[in-house]
Amino acid sequence: MTRVTYEPEQWPLAEPFKFAGFTIETLECVHVTVSRNGKTGQGEGVRPVVFAVTMEQIKTDLDRAIARIAEGADPDAVCAALPAGPARNALDCALWDLCSKESGQSVWALAGLPEGPAAIDVDQTVGLGSSREMADAARASSHDILKIKLDGQGIVERIAAIRESRPDAELIVDANQSWTVDLLQGVVGKLADLGVRMIEQPVRPSQEEKLAKIDSPVPLFADESCHVATDVVRLKRCYQGVNIKLDKTGGLTEAFALAKMARQAGMGVMVGCMSGTSLSMAPGYVIGSLSDWSDLDGPLQLASDRTPAMQYRNGQLKHYDTALWG
Repeated sequence: MTRVTYEPEQWPLAEPFKFAGFTIETLECVHVTVSRNGKTGQGEGVRPVVFAVTMEQIKTDLDRAIARIAEGADPDAVCAALPAGPARNALDCALWDLCSKESGQSVWALAGLPEGPAAIDVDQTVGLGSSREMADAARASSHDILKIKLDGQGIVERIAAIRESRPDAELIVDANQSWTVDLLQGVVGKLADLGVRMIEQPVRPSQEEKLAKIDSPVPLFADESCHVATDVVRLKRCYQGVNIKLDKTGGLTEAFALAKMARQAGMGVMVGCMSGTSLSMAPGYVIGSLSDWSDLDGPLQLASDRTPAMQYRNGQLKHYDTALWG
């Protein structure tokens, strides 16, 4: 018999993190465990502040799933029937972990993929602040890739300051829907001149159809607009890539499907996170091995992390310990 439990958790950040329209001080998460035949898998879901998702909704979804599984329903089928989001992500990743531990195979092997690398390059996020604050944060980072949070103010000035402080860094930009199409057109050429390699979600989903008419010198990636694999059909006209976050897809299973569909559409792939502990980064690492960019620096923002924690060194994220996941 399969037994599922969960525990709501809060993980304070080391310091407040700011991006367009939001300031985060504490993460709200759910920790799911799935036990069967003496083996236990675990997964984590993080409540995303940018979407209208509450912890009560997450707990309700999990309570219903647990009741169905206790009645004898197939856990994988129950998980697949949940709405895409943190609850399904936590349960789906716990089931992958459990299957890996039961079979003695890696998640890559279970997914029919070549074994994952010993480490992947990851960016470090520079939160929103003054040009000087952001330049100082960029200078202090040991990462070769920096993800810069921006809003609609001081766009070029902030990037210019960061570029001056880190002439060596690869820069990607995340606007978190805070720009207009006209604003994007006004700054994108200057951002290209400053070496910006990619821009995430410049406009709100309601405005993104207008992006199809823009010949941007910097690739545009969908984030808040992209949740599941079927979104690619709509997005491929407006964007050149997608940001896959497991708390949007509802787990690793759908993340694999999304990555495959995006590649088939000729789109770039990035893996991201809603911050989170190392338990969120471990399954993200699997998608990171298939991605062009990996935004998996969540634990670097936290005051503490799970044990065993994933290890960051000189801009690389080391392969997770299987005692943690997988």
